[in-house]
Amino acid sequence: MKQFLQDYYMVFAMAAIGCLTIVMKSIAAIVYYKLICQAEQMGNTQNKHMKVLAGKITASYKLKREIHNIKCIVDKSMYNIRFLGISAEGWKNAGIYGITAVIIVLASCLLLGVYFHMPYEWYALASLSAVAVIALLVTSEMLFQIHRKYRLLKLQMTDYLENVLQPKLEKEYLHPEEEKKYQNEYFENDGQKEQQDEAAASKEDLRLFEEFVEEYLAD
Repeated sequence: MKQFLQDYYMVFAMAAIGCLTIVMKSIAAIVYYKLICQAEQMGNTQNKHMKVLAGKITASYKLKREIHNIKCIVDKSMYNIRFLGISAEGWKNAGIYGITAVIIVLASCLLLGVYFHMPYEWYALASLSAVAVIALLVTSEMLFQIHRKYRLLKLQMTDYLENVLQPKLEKEYLHPEEEKKYQNEYFENDGQKEQQDEAAASKEDLRLFEEFVEEYLAD
């Protein structure tokens, strides 16, 4: 173990953790981008998890059960959306896991360094290496914007379910009488407006004809 510390293998270990974390964050960015594109057209989405989510809400309204908290349902669904066996929630926290792993490696090595009486230069190099890796991971978060993509994905799904699908289902299954009444009133008003427009057009045609006759007789 002392040889492991003396050869600075813990620096390579922290660098490997940093590289692995950045790869995971890049994968997460691609996955979130594709999910956001699907959520933007959730009414016609091909994503099975989004289709199942919309289907469950539709089934509840068919059973005359009103849903009051769409955001909670969306939050739970994020654990069911998985890629490579990891949930969307887990991919969001890839950076946190990487930073935690680096800190654990650093703390373990520092304790072992105390036990083996390593020189001060060794502590300085180990600490600086950990700081550099953590700074790189923080910078990658600003570059990939994983947490922002995660929030945007939830927002897109919530917006469709809460402002498009839910009102439609409420009208169709919970308040069909009101919807029918509204449609009847709309068509009645539309028919009356068309009749008024036709009557106004007829009056205008008659006026123009009378003006033409008067001009003709005057000549």
